[in-house]
Amino acid sequence: MKNKAIDSYIDEFRIYLHQLDEKEQDDVIEFYREYMIDADLQTSDKIINELGTPKHLARKVLADYSIKMSEENYQNINNGQITSNERASRNLKMIGLVILALMASPVAIMIAIILIPLLLLFFGMVIFMVLLFLFLLAMSVVLGVGSIFVGLAVIFQSFATTIFFVGVGLLILGVDFFLIPIVIALIKWCFSVVVVFFRWLGKKLLYGRKTPMKGEKTNA
Repeated sequence: MKNKAIDSYIDEFRIYLHQLDEKEQDDVIEFYREYMIDADLQTSDKIINELGTPKHLARKVLADYSIKMSEENYQNINNGQITSNERASRNLKMIGLVILALMASPVAIMIAIILIPLLLLFFGMVIFMVLLFLFLLAMSVVLGVGSIFVGLAVIFQSFATTIFFVGVGLLILGVDFFLIPIVIALIKWCFSVVVVFFRWLGKKLLYGRKTPMKGEKTNA
């Protein structure tokens, strides 16, 4: 049976699902259409009271899909053959969608108000530390190379001095090349912790609220 309120809600809802492919959109829309019919949500007020506005519901759905893709490590995208940069970009997008989903809930918005400044502070500190490391790295490389040149410059005057300065320069450069992969690995680990946290937060948000989610187990 056709229902104008349901059809109007679904039409607007579909607009905000453009990030999903057509099959996924159809599956999600069919799920919520059946839910509204089964729950006897015959008016716009009842639908919005139960599910939220189409835009808010779409944010939760997109966050849900993004979390699941992140948990599966994007194996369903190009058979999992995606670059580390693209994977990081998609995880950042997932974090953004979870934040938007938080903002879509009047109750959870207080969490978002606290969480967003903390997140910005965290990323700001990471960026500062990375820039500081790059600056110190550049300075140490200059110092190391300079020490080698100083040593070579006095090779005919004092061989011992040459050995000392060249040794110091090589030691500095060696430490630099040793630290670079460690720092990169540390940054990746910190980012992975943030990703895991937002997966957990998103799942708590999406499955802890009354809004039904596709694939969620419900009691009959």
